[in-house]
Amino acid sequence: MIKLISLINKIKDQKLTLSVAESCTGGKIASSIVSYEGASEFFLGGIVSYSVDSKIRILNIDNQQIEKYGVVSAEIAKEMSIGVKNKFESDISVAVTGNVGSKSGDGKSAVGKVFIAINFNDKIDTWDFNFNSDRKTNIESAVSNVFSLLNNIL
Repeated sequence: MIKLISLINKIKDQKLTLSVAESCTGGKIASSIVSYEGASEFFLGGIVSYSVDSKIRILNIDNQQIEKYGVVSAEIAKEMSIGVKNKFESDISVAVTGNVGSKSGDGKSAVGKVFIAINFNDKIDTWDFNFNSDRKTNIESAVSNVFSLLNNIL
């Protein structure tokens, strides 16, 4: 994965640290990163907050925010990025929440809807995607987009 190698080199060259909060990707972002030698130099850790309860308890997301916006939303992705950045005290944090399929897990969001948030330099950017494939491909697309977006930011 050329995008990931390029990204890792950018993070290392800038002496930055990274943390991730993953929901629908289930740890695949973290797993992809740690498959490369030297990841411990910059990757502080990740949280797989798949359930609503884990988002509330581990990432300190207010349940009222979840009720207001839904767990699959730009607002919750943003809150997840804040929660994981605070937990690990990283320079950069990434959060992903979504509904990768094959049916709506929250009953509100469309299958294939994914939100990505990147928290860096006192700014949080969010993106939303509509993936229209099977579950496995939607997850792979989300992970790939995280690395592309990080590459573009750095």
